[in-house]
Amino acid sequence: MTVAPAILGMTAQSSRAAPQAVLLDAGGVLLLPNPFVVAAVLRAAGGSLDPELVPRAHYAGIAAMDARKTTDWSHYNRVLVRFGGVPQTSIDDAMAGLARFFSSPVTGTWNVVPDGVIEQLRDLAATGVAIGVVSNADGFVEATLRRCDIPFDVVIDSTVVGYAKPQPEIFALALAQLNVAAGDAVHVGDMASADVDGAFAAGVRPLHLDPFGDCPYPADHHEHVRSLADVVAIASG
Repeated sequence: MTVAPAILGMTAQSSRAAPQAVLLDAGGVLLLPNPFVVAAVLRAAGGSLDPELVPRAHYAGIAAMDARKTTDWSHYNRVLVRFGGVPQTSIDDAMAGLARFFSSPVTGTWNVVPDGVIEQLRDLAATGVAIGVVSNADGFVEATLRRCDIPFDVVIDSTVVGYAKPQPEIFALALAQLNVAAGDAVHVGDMASADVDGAFAAGVRPLHLDPFGDCPYPADHHEHVRSLADVVAIASG
């Protein structure tokens, strides 16, 4: 499933030193919600959304939460409903259906790897950087990543460790296991209010994966990347 690129207001800068470690969010970076199930939920409520457009709706939904600096996923679900053109009379049904879907274990929901990610991760590993996953998840993200054949050196799941982004402790745990200082790492995530704010709090350089330029933060607040290919370029120095 291809995520279309977009030129962003502030792109990742290559003049900085190459990192020793790259920390990656799981949802929105390595995994996307199953588009066929999302489309089916919306169709059951009278809407229609091409599964190929679910990634576009995902990033718009994340931006809707960032604009409010909240982790209330009802704002995200409402964006999916809007993309699906659900009739006004069926919006509550669609919202309830999406809430049920996303409350299921991650293995059955966030289980689609975006096109090119496996190859880009292999390119990233070839640069010699350590690769960690830092995810606000439900305790099953490591099993999901292994099922999807995604390589990593360490995975930190918020439910397992008891800290969640934007708490800096969750980043510190990953860095300790990788034996890398915060100043020598970058973190890639799609949610500014969790990934960017959390990385800043931990002293880690944030790279906001924002392929469609949806970020509601000021353009000069942080760096953006369009795909993991941009991260590979940064890791390559």
